[in-house]
Amino acid sequence: MNGRWMQGLMAVSALSGLIWLGGLGWTMQNYFTSASGTPAVPTPVAEETPPVADDGKFRVVALGDSLTRGAGDPSGKGYVGYMTDELKTKAADQEIVVKNYGVDGMRTPELAESLAKPAVRAELAAANAVVVSIGGNDLFRSGETLGNLDPVNIASIQETFLTDLSRVLKELRTLNASAELFLIGLYNPFIARENTQTTTKIVRDWNYQAAETAAAYPDTVLVPTLDLFQLKVQDYLAVDQFHPNEEGYRLIGERVASLIRWEEESE
Repeated sequence: MNGRWMQGLMAVSALSGLIWLGGLGWTMQNYFTSASGTPAVPTPVAEETPPVADDGKFRVVALGDSLTRGAGDPSGKGYVGYMTDELKTKAADQEIVVKNYGVDGMRTPELAESLAKPAVRAELAAANAVVVSIGGNDLFRSGETLGNLDPVNIASIQETFLTDLSRVLKELRTLNASAELFLIGLYNPFIARENTQTTTKIVRDWNYQAAETAAAYPDTVLVPTLDLFQLKVQDYLAVDQFHPNEEGYRLIGERVASLIRWEEESE
């Protein structure tokens, strides 16, 4: 009698255990699996981009390398500062807001990465004009390229740059389809040194290819600077003999400002 009772108790216990395990399995499956039968991986929450209010101000965003930051100008204004000064003479009653995101040493892949920042994206989306200085570090690489001016080497560097530049321009146009977009062309800071003809030809061709890439996007143009420095390069370079000085930046800033269609944008 007792044996049968014990056997029955063990059977009930085993059945209860099976039911408990089945329930646990169903619960775990339900937790990790969505109703469609696919893994219910938590969806990452996208970081919100803070909107910029449409307050009627004329907005300019400056991106790029040390030229945008103004390296070499004792005043720290750089071409962005002189550009802003010129725009204010046209501004009438409209306020100008300029956001400067220049970073020393920046190359094109780093510029592409910076466009993922929410604050930068918000400013770009609201901009009336976007100005970009990029490519000098891609080409010259802190002077490294001067030691190897072989056409094959230059062509390889240029091909990579143009691919990265196209990616940047495409993203900028995705963020803002209507803003005017200005790409600052390169000047040759090494005109007064040896291999002048070679380096000038490299810079001229670099600018041409960059302009062709920019032309594939609406309202996107390359702003030439080679001619500004070519005849009097030593008068417009900083003490480091690479960046512009105050007068060099003034020339670039005034040229960029002259191209911005202020009257059309302000109406």
